Amino acid sequence: MCGITGIYRLDDNQIKGEDIKNFNNSLKHRGPDGEGYFISDEKTLAFGHRRLAILDLSENGKQPMSYDDGRYIITYNGEVYNFIEIRKELVENGYKFKSDSDTEVIIASYDFWGVDCLEHFNGMWAFAIWDKQKNKIFLSRDRFGIKPLYYAYIPNKFFAFASETIAFKDLAGFDRKIDAGKLSANIDNVFSLEGMGHTIYKDIFQILPGHYVLFSKGERFKQKRWWSTLKNKPVVSADYNDQIRQFKEIFFDACRIRMRSDVPIGTALSGGLDSSSVYCTVYNLMKDKTKSERTPEEWQKAFVATFPNTMLDERQYAEKAVEFVNGKAEYILPNYGHLQQELEFSTRLFDGIYLTPTFIAGNIYKSMRNNGVKVSLDGHGVDEMMFGYPHLLAEIYMETKGKDNELSEKIGNIYKQLLPEDDKKDYFNLISAQPNRFKLFVKKNKLIFLTLKKVKIFFDKDSWLKSKGTAIECLGEPEAGKDKLDYFDKVRYEHFHETTLPTILRNFDRASMQNGVEVRMPFMDWRLVTFVFSLPFSSLVSNGFTKNILRDSMAGILPEDLRLRKSKIGLNAPMIEWFSKDLRRFVLDEVNSDSFLTSRIWNGKIIRDFVEKKAKNNDWAWGECIRLWPYINADIIINKK
Repeated sequence: MCGITGIYRLDDNQIKGEDIKNFNNSLKHRGPDGEGYFISDEKTLAFGHRRLAILDLSENGKQPMSYDDGRYIITYNGEVYNFIEIRKELVENGYKFKSDSDTEVIIASYDFWGVDCLEHFNGMWAFAIWDKQKNKIFLSRDRFGIKPLYYAYIPNKFFAFASETIAFKDLAGFDRKIDAGKLSANIDNVFSLEGMGHTIYKDIFQILPGHYVLFSKGERFKQKRWWSTLKNKPVVSADYNDQIRQFKEIFFDACRIRMRSDVPIGTALSGGLDSSSVYCTVYNLMKDKTKSERTPEEWQKAFVATFPNTMLDERQYAEKAVEFVNGKAEYILPNYGHLQQELEFSTRLFDGIYLTPTFIAGNIYKSMRNNGVKVSLDGHGVDEMMFGYPHLLAEIYMETKGKDNELSEKIGNIYKQLLPEDDKKDYFNLISAQPNRFKLFVKKNKLIFLTLKKVKIFFDKDSWLKSKGTAIECLGEPEAGKDKLDYFDKVRYEHFHETTLPTILRNFDRASMQNGVEVRMPFMDWRLVTFVFSLPFSSLVSNGFTKNILRDSMAGILPEDLRLRKSKIGLNAPMIEWFSKDLRRFVLDEVNSDSFLTSRIWNGKIIRDFVEKKAKNNDWAWGECIRLWPYINADIIINKK
């Protein structure tokens, strides 16, 4: 797990050593364990690498790595968890290895299988391989985009790539500028860019999940799709008990191979169903001595963010998971003495737009690093493919109402049970009274499921932006078969592949890598994803629950009150309390600053008047906080250097 950079000159200019070094060192936070560089003999190609040492901690694992007497050079960020099995297959075919890393296995696989090597990998990655013999660069990103890969391409001049957009501020000869149209679109809908391959910057894009690029000087640059979730769906048994057995088998193996590490591992535990399932499954694997090769002795510790006396505190649930397995836990409080400073610093480094500050997650990974833990097994991906978010059920409720009223009523009842008690009446009345407006709203603000006592606020904010921004089109190749999905599968496909999850993955990549910690996600194992996408809606949502197959497969693995827990909170900052007290002065100063009031993207004076009224009455609602934060978020990135 690391930070990677590269520069490929397409003109007659040569790359200087300081060019790649400055570009690369902007990602020092991603790889605090070392750095490395490669510059071709012609000085037309350079790779950089910031190392977070996880597998083969020796110098043999250092990157950029050379292979086959220098024919291939790789810079790589990620983990291929089945590298041990692939390595054995390659050895049987005559390949030899100098290191114990997965990096060398990737290069050898490319030499043996070519582009088809990607089909053999089970993991997360973003890498670039230079083939000196063919003068070609090969770039690839994993199936679901767990690891990021951004690029700038100026035809006939240069191509450059990096793990984060912030690196491009230090790319020689490139002027990193905000794209006002895309920023407006992203503020209006924080989930609009990441899954489409765009960013808030001009001329900075992404290699999309499940895509690769293979090109050289003078050739056309084009992303090609190598992965399709829909084409790879397995045939599953119609018997639900068989489905449970197979799900559990895949999930346990996904956890097992993600425990391969030469450094201690831990878990970011919320107390929800998903992270608790990962944490308790790891315990069961170790208890039953079914651990994989290269599993460390230190694995028992959970790290829990706590917010005492707020609606977001889930400590009581996390404690139940820890006690159930007799594990260990670190409970983490925000640093209220430096709250504003940490907020501003992490937001600048985050370099993107979201509904809430992301440094809350960052605090978890900072605590891990301080405790000697460099790998975290987390529970991401479940809600998007198993209808775990209330707003997914709201979308289906609105779609089925009047068409299948029996199903609609069942979904509506499940939906209400996921909400805090105070919200049930407000939400359901809003959906019923204004379904079209609410449907549009949930498409833009997909994680809104907490206290919402003043729902009208969302329909009165059209005047905040001066324009809705640029229409966003996907940069990748379309996935065949998507247009034939039924409504249920269209909803989860969109949230998993295009909107919610790509944005969440970006958030957690940056939150963890800002603190030098690698996040691994067992639920994102391609075998599990394709299996779940093959299941009928009834295996996922029925009998008053969402995520049924996960709940049923965890019988005996989780404490019952966690396994059957229905409420959904999520890891977010307690913004109502902060905006009312701890960050009240900061928020007022922000909306009264010259940069905020004179923005060419939003109407600063209208927003300021709204904030001053809320601050005077001290009656913030959750929805008002998350509607405001993207504007403050953007102002910090643009103007608060």
